[in-house]
Amino acid sequence: MMIKYLSVIALIALLFSFANCENWSVNVGDAGKKVFEPNNFDANVGDTVTFNFVDGNHDVIQADTFATCAKSALPNAYSTPVHAGNAAAPAKEVWTLTKTGPLYYYCDVEEHCAKDMMYATINVLDAGVAPKVPGVKAAAPPTTTPALTNGTAPPASTPPMPSASSAVRTDKQISVAFLYVALLSLACYFL
Repeated sequence: MMIKYLSVIALIALLFSFANCENWSVNVGDAGKKVFEPNNFDANVGDTVTFNFVDGNHDVIQADTFATCAKSALPNAYSTPVHAGNAAAPAKEVWTLTKTGPLYYYCDVEEHCAKDMMYATINVLDAGVAPKVPGVKAAAPPTTTPALTNGTAPPASTPPMPSASSAVRTDKQISVAFLYVALLSLACYFL
């Protein structure tokens, strides 16, 4: 009987973390500048970050330390191919945050990192911890994400998404509805 209760508690915790995941947006090369916008924000484990390549030629490369302009030594370090920016229909790349702690990244094109200081940080917090410096919420990432190969995702080719606020709200409503249905099912199981 104890295992049954522990299983239910674990399932509820999993469902709550699922319902609380967010997708954050980072513009790459915004307004003709060599920048990541925002360049520092908090997010939670399980959240995703969508990089929108809006202007110039840029990539996103994970680093081990801030402002070093050197690719991370991790075997599954995040990196994207170089994308040509397009504000009307930007290329998008999605990074799923799986561990707590700071994530550093930079642009490796030409000398964007070294000369133009094109680097940034995501402070990844435990799931459920409120961000003190929230980023910009984005539309939900594409439902079919390409498989990672050696830590590098192939370019995403997705149609334009609806406005960020409506997409996030709809995605959140579906997640919360799923959570309530699951909890109701569990209550019926024990009654």
